[in-house]
Amino acid sequence: LARTCRVCSGHLRTPADREDVTGPAHYYALMRAYAAGSPDIVERGREAGRNLGTDPAATVADLLAQVRTDLDGTGDPLIAVIGGLGIRLSNYLPTRVFELTVHSLDIARATGIDVALPDEALRDATVLAAQIAALTGRAAAVLPALTGRGGLPAGFSVV
Repeated sequence: LARTCRVCSGHLRTPADREDVTGPAHYYALMRAYAAGSPDIVERGREAGRNLGTDPAATVADLLAQVRTDLDGTGDPLIAVIGGLGIRLSNYLPTRVFELTVHSLDIARATGIDVALPDEALRDATVLAAQIAALTGRAAAVLPALTGRGGLPAGFSVV
């Protein structure tokens, strides 16, 4: 969660010259290829966990406040993300909501804490996951699972 906030704020300060990424699902399709060749992804996640410090809730609250300040009045600029790719802020923000939603569910499952995420966040994350599946050629596996006609293979992921 903290990493998502830090990343968003950092990207806001890094403008892009061109638009390479046309939407949230396209972002994940491109990042999938990037992540496959990047051994530091897991370490970046661990580092983000360490950076939460002794009061993770306070750290996340502070980071959220900073992101809100950073977003205030920014419009819809082109920003540079991983690999220097350019994406409109309006296309990037849904990827952050997706990450926060998915990782909040991960944390709740790992800790045994019940969580009630906003219906809108859950809906948007589910729709984005289906769009990613369609864009990356995985729709034939996902549709039967979503309609109760089959399961997904172990370890299956659209991201």
